[in-house]
Amino acid sequence: MIILKILLWIILAVFGIIFLILLLPVRAEVSYIDKKLTYKVKYSLLLLYNSDKKGLIPWYLKWRKEKEAQKPEEDDSPVVDEISDTPDISADDVPDLEKEDTEETVTEVSETPAEITEEEKKTEETTENITAEEEIPEEDDEKDKKSDKKEDKPKREKDILEKLDIVLDMWRAADRPVLKILKGVKFHELYIDFIIANEDAFTCAMEYGSISGTIYNVLGWMGVLFNVKLKTIDIVPGFAMKESRWDAAGKLCVRPITAVIAGIQFLITYSIRYFIPYKLQERKLNKHAARQK
Repeated sequence: MIILKILLWIILAVFGIIFLILLLPVRAEVSYIDKKLTYKVKYSLLLLYNSDKKGLIPWYLKWRKEKEAQKPEEDDSPVVDEISDTPDISADDVPDLEKEDTEETVTEVSETPAEITEEEKKTEETTENITAEEEIPEEDDEKDKKSDKKEDKPKREKDILEKLDIVLDMWRAADRPVLKILKGVKFHELYIDFIIANEDAFTCAMEYGSISGTIYNVLGWMGVLFNVKLKTIDIVPGFAMKESRWDAAGKLCVRPITAVIAGIQFLITYSIRYFIPYKLQERKLNKHAARQK
C-alpha cells in the first residue's frame, strides 16, 4: 500500500509539473522604430531569444558546439602495411601471358565451323514459333487488366468519397476548437505610427487611402479572430515630404494549455457526433448483410 501511495504521489507530481508548464505563457515583443528592429521571445520569466542573440536558445547552441569541439578527433592518417618478406621474382620467371592468350583465341576461331548446320536452323525456327505463340496471350492479359481497372474505378471513387466525408466531419467538429485556440492568442499594446510621404499630392493621397484601408481592414479581421487590444493607431499623409515613417510595435501572448483544451474538445465532439454513430451504422450494415447471406 505504501508503494502504491508513493507511485500515486509521483504521478500526481508529474501531472502537476506538466500542467504548470502548459499554464505558463509564451510572450513575444516586436518593435520597428526609427528603422531599427528589436524583438524578444520569453517563456514566462525565461528569456529564450532576442535581437541581441542572447537567451536560453543561443546558450544551448553554444554549449552544444563546445561539447562537439571537445570530442577527441579520429586519426585520419593512413595505416602503413607491414612489408612482408617476399622473395625477389626475376623477369625470366614470369610467364608470357599475352602469347598464351593469342594462341587460345586462334584455336577457338579455328574450331568454330564456317557454315551453320541444319539442326541450328531448326532450333531457330522453333524458337520463333514459340515467341509468336507467347505474344498472343499478352493481348488477353491486357484485356483482363482493362476490365480489372474498370471494376476498380467505382471502388476508388467510394474510397475518395469516404475520405472526403471524414475530412468534412473533422472540419465541422474542429470549428469551435480552432476558434478557441485563435481567441487564446492575445495581441496587446499594438502601436502603429505611419506617415505616408510623397512630393506629389495626388500619389500621396492615393497611397494613403490604400495603405490605411488595408491596415484598418486587417485590424478588423484580427479583432474577430484574435483577442486584440490597441494602444495607438495613427496613419497620416505626409504631403510635400520626402521620407515616410513606418514605426510599429506590438506584443503577443499565448498559453499552451489553450491548445491542449481545444484538442480535447475536438476529440470529444468528433467522437460523439461523427465517429461513434458511423461505427454503429457500419456494424448494423454488416449484421444485416450477414443475415441476408
